[in-house]
Amino acid sequence: MNLLLRHATRPLGAATTLSAATRRLGAASSRRYSGTVYGGESSSPACRATFDAWHESVSAVMSGRATAESLRDSFGAHVHPACMFRPPTYYAPWEGRDETLLLLGCVSEVFGSSFQYGRQWLSEDGKEWALEFTAEIEDSGRTLQGMDLVSLCDEGLIRDFTVLARPLNAVAELKAAMMRRVPVRLAALKAKRALGLV
Repeated sequence: MNLLLRHATRPLGAATTLSAATRRLGAASSRRYSGTVYGGESSSPACRATFDAWHESVSAVMSGRATAESLRDSFGAHVHPACMFRPPTYYAPWEGRDETLLLLGCVSEVFGSSFQYGRQWLSEDGKEWALEFTAEIEDSGRTLQGMDLVSLCDEGLIRDFTVLARPLNAVAELKAAMMRRVPVRLAALKAKRALGLV
């Protein structure tokens, strides 16, 4: 993570030299990903596959080509079974692949097509991500600015997903919108799990 912070805090200018691999990733990312991607020069194929699948899933859900419910099928294989998800709206982390995908699916509905990534930083090995984003909270008129901090395990699966967000009034609006969705779906998930359907 120290490498990631050095890249994040060092201003990019004429005196800064990025490696050829970083420049290539940045150039390629403008075609494949929203925003600009820095780093990740030595990502393993598994880490790269997860990064690519994450962007494809986000794009598919936000454009309406996929639903929040289909996220489990399209992206679930890239999430560790014991993934920890730390939202900005709740004090304790959520543990589990299904819980993480449930929360990601609900928040994709709240953001709709307004969600957009900006600058994105990857550690050299591609196992640590810092993804800057903006999104509008449903019809509230509030705009959220945030950062997804994602850690992958050695196998390239998402092991920890932390979301930092501001301003406070937009976070409060996000929490209210999530509370209209999450409890019912969480109860359904627990019922399916009890019946052995998940």
